[in-house]
Amino acid sequence: MQSAPGGVIPAYVAFGANLGEPVETLRAAAVALGRRAGVELVAGSPIYRTRPIGPPGQPDYANAVARVATAHEPEVLLDVLHAVEAEFGRVRDVHWGPRTLDLDLIWYAGEERADERLTVPHPRAHEREFVLRPLADLDPDLVLGGRRVRDWLAGLDPQGVEPTGAALM
Repeated sequence: MQSAPGGVIPAYVAFGANLGEPVETLRAAAVALGRRAGVELVAGSPIYRTRPIGPPGQPDYANAVARVATAHEPEVLLDVLHAVEAEFGRVRDVHWGPRTLDLDLIWYAGEERADERLTVPHPRAHEREFVLRPLADLDPDLVLGGRRVRDWLAGLDPQGVEPTGAALM
């Protein structure tokens, strides 16, 4: 695995799940991610319950965000996230369908880029309360797509995001 030049790099990862026991899955996934070489979980948000986007009839999601410190380039970190998803039985068969675990790289060291494999910041993060609310719990002044997270969140209509009383870490 490649290490990023200059050592530790800050990043934010969104966690989501709506199959099985989603809250427990998010917590277990955070532990699994933190055990991976080159990734340290620095902080975790509260876990929120969210109405699903996508095909009807799905159970509600559990969503959270973690601040990580990584030694990996963004593509390598993405590979690590996909490996953790696979460990939890993630299958990519229905777009926006139910899932055992979804890990998205939301922000990586303030980098802005878009290619066929990876876009950072995440292209729809600023539109989604289930990403912005837990991200604001960790860093409301983080700049995402040219605006602070708190400002994006203030401009959104409510999207059915409610606290569960549980925390990611």
